[in-house]
Amino acid sequence: MKTLIPDVVDELYGYFVPPPNPEFWPEHMAGDPVRAHGLWSFYQGLQLGLRLAEACRD
Repeated sequence: MKTLIPDVVDELYGYFVPPPNPEFWPEHMAGDPVRAHGLWSFYQGLQLGLRLAEACRD
């Protein structure tokens, strides 16, 4: 089953997900750049979601 990604998501991805940068990764993940960047990206998305939720409560 093919999942289509809306154009807007593709457009926003370029703004919110920068290229991999080892300076953002935990030291213990330095040897696994895919997992390290995935963890960092997940954390950034979680922070964004929490900020959006808080803004909606105001």
